[in-house]
Formats: sequence, C-alpha cells, structure tokens
Amino acid sequence: MTEDYQALSEENGRLKEEVARLKEDFAQLEANFDQMSEGYQESLLLYDRLEETYHELEATNRELDIAKKRAEEASRMKTNFIQQISHEIRTPLNILSGFTQIVTTPGMELDEATMSEVTKGITENTARITGLVNKMLELADAGSQVLLERNDDVPGVQIAAQAADESLITMAENLSFDMQIGEGADMVMLHTNLEQSVRALSLLLDNARKFTHPAEAAMGTGAEVKEARVVIGINVVPAAEPSAVPLLAFSVEDNGIGVPVEEAEHIFDEFVQLDEYYDGTGIGLTVARSIARRLGGDVVLDTTYCGGARFVMTLPME
Repeated sequence: MTEDYQALSEENGRLKEEVARLKEDFAQLEANFDQMSEGYQESLLLYDRLEETYHELEATNRELDIAKKRAEEASRMKTNFIQQISHEIRTPLNILSGFTQIVTTPGMELDEATMSEVTKGITENTARITGLVNKMLELADAGSQVLLERNDDVPGVQIAAQAADESLITMAENLSFDMQIGEGADMVMLHTNLEQSVRALSLLLDNARKFTHPAEAAMGTGAEVKEARVVIGINVVPAAEPSAVPLLAFSVEDNGIGVPVEEAEHIFDEFVQLDEYYDGTGIGLTVARSIARRLGGDVVLDTTYCGGARFVMTLPME
C-alpha cells in the first residue's frame, strides 16, 4: 500500500507540473496571440494608410495629367492664335500695300468710282488692323476683376443701335439684320458704361456675322448656302428674387453653324475656335464676357436655341 501511495503521489506531482507547464505555455500562447492581434491591427491601419495614400497619389496623377493636357492645349491654342493674328494682320496690310501702290504710281489716273473703291478699301482695312490691336489690348484686361466705371445713363436701345453701327453689321452683304424690342424694353434706362457696353455687344455681333457665312473650307464646294440672318433682341428680365435687380437682356441670335452644348463654357476661353476654317482670333467672346461681368452683368450661350447660336448679354437695371 505504501508503495502504491508513493507511486500515486509521484504521478500526481508529475501531473501537477505538467499542468503548470501547460498553463505557462497557454499564457505564452495567449501573450503571443495578443501581440499578433496588435500587429495585425497595426498592419490593417498601415494598409488603410497606404491605400489612402495610393488613392491620393492616383488623384494627384489624374490632376497632373489634366493640367498637362490643359497646358498642352493652351500652348497649341496660343500657337494657333499667333498664326491667326499674323494672318489677320497680314491680309489687310497686303491690301493696304496694294492700294498704296495704286495711288502712288506716277501717271496713274483713277476715275471717281475707282478712287471711291480704293478709299473705302483703305478705310476698312485700316479699321480692321486697329480693331485687331484693340482686341489684343482688351485681351490683356480680360482676366481683370476690377469693375468698370458706370457713369452713363443711356437707353438700352441706344446701346443696341450703336453696337450695330460699330460692328457694321447693318452694311454686311448677303445678311438679313433685324432688331426686336420686347414690351417695356424701349423705355429702359441703364446706368452703365456706354462705350464698354457697346463694345461687348458689338463683339457678339461680329461673332454672329462671322459664323453665319460659309467657312473657308466650304468655299467653292457647291454646298447650298442659306441666307445669313442675325437678330438683336432686347427684353426685360424680372428679378429672380427680392434681393436681386432686374436685368436688360440683349440676345444676339444667328442661323449659323451653332455651338455644341458641351462647349457652352469652353467657347468663352481664350483663343478657342471650334472651327479652324473660320477667320478670327478666338478672343472676341472672352473679351465680351469680361466686359459684361465687369459691368455687373454677364454673357452666356443660350443652349436651348437650336437654329444656330444665341448669345445673351445681360446688364443690371439699377
């Protein structure tokens, strides 16, 4: 019995030691598991941070790619602009040179009709060059946020009439021009800058006249040419809310090639020309919008009009 008791006692001690070792091993495993769990959580947080950084880098790369494409497009448009300006200036200069040679040729006698034509050509092409130079100067101010002085009190219809005269659209060949005055618009007086408001509207008329005639690429193709038509509309736009002021809207509507809806804002960027086969510098709309905004108004493209293009210039009635 003594020997059996001692054997059992020894076995019991061994089992206790084994249990103690198992408890220590379990505690060590538990500690290791906790460390692994903490490491796993840290790894998850690190992964989340890496993923967030990756997405930020992706977004930055996309922005850089867009900026690069915009810079390339701006560079291309500026190059085209310089080429176009060179062409625009060279053409009237060549005409003036030709007329000058005619009138300065010794012994050259010109009849009254020819002399009148030469004089008209000199006047028109001199005005064309002056207009281009003025546009260049205006473009330099196009990005300005400084409001223009408004010291003139003039009827709205006077602005439209002077713009039509300044743009010479009333004298344009093969073009039907009309002015439509809405109810009450003929009585509206505007406190504005007469010279600048006339300038902005005349630029819109120049744009309409240009794009109602066939482009250079269509010349001589035998394509049917519809009668060019431009209409100025003058209408009162009531205030949209009590704190706002009513506006006088000058719409310039033509039946030309039109502007795609997706280009409604892009068309106002500097140097943009949607059709390279038309003459022009791509700065008229930019300058017109700049002037209107600095007078407290705006110039927008009416995207609901489908018969060509309709640009609307608004000026505050205050």
